[in-house]
Amino acid sequence: MDEERFDAIARRVSDGSPGGPAYRIGRRGLKIVEELAARGVAEATMAKALRMGKDAFRAAKNRDPAVQEAIDRGRAVEHDKLVGILHEQAMAGQYVPAMFLLKTRHGYREGEQVGVNVKIDTGGVLLVPNKMTMEEFLEAERQAGRYASPIRPDAVERVPGQCAIEAVLDPETKRGD
Repeated sequence: MDEERFDAIARRVSDGSPGGPAYRIGRRGLKIVEELAARGVAEATMAKALRMGKDAFRAAKNRDPAVQEAIDRGRAVEHDKLVGILHEQAMAGQYVPAMFLLKTRHGYREGEQVGVNVKIDTGGVLLVPNKMTMEEFLEAERQAGRYASPIRPDAVERVPGQCAIEAVLDPETKRGD
């Protein structure tokens, strides 16, 4: 179809449809549309540059797929330029462009719950039942064969240099009482 496309910007042609002649956009017009789209110009402004109304431009775009293709090519150029600028700013340490690129290009979302598989390794934390002292718990674990460390003294020093727990609490006091 481009071989038969004329060189002018746009031309009114009668295609025999009701409503009178309609605009067709020529090679130079498609080039103008592509350049304007690359600059981010609205379609109404493109129509004005082609010396037609926005409704006539919209109708010409609907009739001729080459017009929409020219707009798409121009928008792709604009997109690549904007992404390049944002990327440069993000690499220079500006966090707003970096966050924008992460959200738009890599699907990051704010406030969305992310499925996270968390495995907590207590790494030496003992969970002692409420009604037992630590010493009673350790002794019960030793007798059950689940705790193989050497027998510790009756008093467990909580903070180095501080007095032992038995000196602070009544020996009859149990946890959770």
